[in-house]
Amino acid sequence: MNVNYKKWDGLSRRSFVKNTARTALGVSILPYANPNEVLAASGGKAEHCIFFYMGGAMSHMETFDPKPGTETGGKTSAIDTGIAGIKFAEYLPNLAKRAKDIAVIRSMTQKTGDHQDARYWLTTSYQPRSTIVHPSMGAWGQRLQGKRLETLPDSVIIGNSNNHPGPGFFGPTYAPLPVADPDVGIDNIGFARGVNEDLFEKRLELMNTFDAGFRSKFQHDEVKSYTQYYDETLKLMQSEDLEQFDLSKEPDYQKKTQRYGNTRVGKGAMLAKRLIKAGVRFVEVGHGGWDMHDELWDRIEGKTNPIDMALSALIDDLKAEGLFDKTVIALATEFGRTPVINVNGGRDHHPRCFSAMLAGGGIQGGQVYGASDEAGNGVKENPVEPKDFNATIAHAMGLDLNKVVYSPTGRPFLIAGHTHDKATDSIVTEGKPIMPLFS
Repeated sequence: MNVNYKKWDGLSRRSFVKNTARTALGVSILPYANPNEVLAASGGKAEHCIFFYMGGAMSHMETFDPKPGTETGGKTSAIDTGIAGIKFAEYLPNLAKRAKDIAVIRSMTQKTGDHQDARYWLTTSYQPRSTIVHPSMGAWGQRLQGKRLETLPDSVIIGNSNNHPGPGFFGPTYAPLPVADPDVGIDNIGFARGVNEDLFEKRLELMNTFDAGFRSKFQHDEVKSYTQYYDETLKLMQSEDLEQFDLSKEPDYQKKTQRYGNTRVGKGAMLAKRLIKAGVRFVEVGHGGWDMHDELWDRIEGKTNPIDMALSALIDDLKAEGLFDKTVIALATEFGRTPVINVNGGRDHHPRCFSAMLAGGGIQGGQVYGASDEAGNGVKENPVEPKDFNATIAHAMGLDLNKVVYSPTGRPFLIAGHTHDKATDSIVTEGKPIMPLFS
């Protein structure tokens, strides 16, 4: 077959490189660099971020912004937090006791009610495009501050990594390491599955033999990036740092499992704490299943209880181990759910107003920023978009909000979105940090 590779556009070439690398090297973890898959201020003292993503659209009125006694409030009651004027929904009793460590944002707003596009906005601060994949926050951290560790990855995703933009146009060397199950860790890529070290080395030698011709023929930056990505992965697989992904090595593992909750998100939080203690900069933990269009009050505790336990135990442990001030804990969802209760006893998609949470990393707890209206339908004051939420995290971590990075096609981008300042004819950040959270 005679193929003229020089005539391929960037997307076709990238897909070819990715698929060939997968076939040649046979490694089971791969960066998320295919745009088609995505579409179907210095000064901060935080060194790490643990980002909890509530996939499916968490209801603000059943978590951080209850409206008891109103027509839209439904069956959900509110509980005291010990802070005057601040109440959480009854389903977050443990977090209510730790409200002095938590800052709640009740004025989040989103541009779309589509799950996939909204997650992309939240993760990248940019609108999804068919021609480019924007980097996620973990990749930005590595790009702006450099790779921190020799063998461990700079960022990790625990849980659902499907349709995640990952490194975007930064390329594979900035890709987060995906961990599907915190109980398993990265057992699926090491010497597990009955592969001993001798056999493993023989397989590597064979793969490198097959791959050598491809690498010599196609001297492309993306090929080199994939090769570097695999080399770093193999280095991790053969290092002692691999044990950081083994939860059974955590001191008092059984007792901690009871406190964090014997759930996927509970163990994800425990693993995230273990990883940031080892130096990993950014860890995302997924907790999906919030898309409750029916029977909400029969199902809500199944979602709130695990995250309530996990976050509370995480806050306690980070404080006990001296890591709380060094770690930003963020909790967010792609959009909220309607105040109006539908005929099936559920709430539908609602991008106009929802809630998020921040703690640690220099964030001043015991406060609420922004407000929804009496019905929980819209933002009453201080609207916050995903780019502002991300700018706040970036500011807490000392990431330069005004550092312009160019894509391979020469287009400028910033970590929290960008706009053109006509007065100075310059590219400036569009997302603004919520500075009152730091006072």
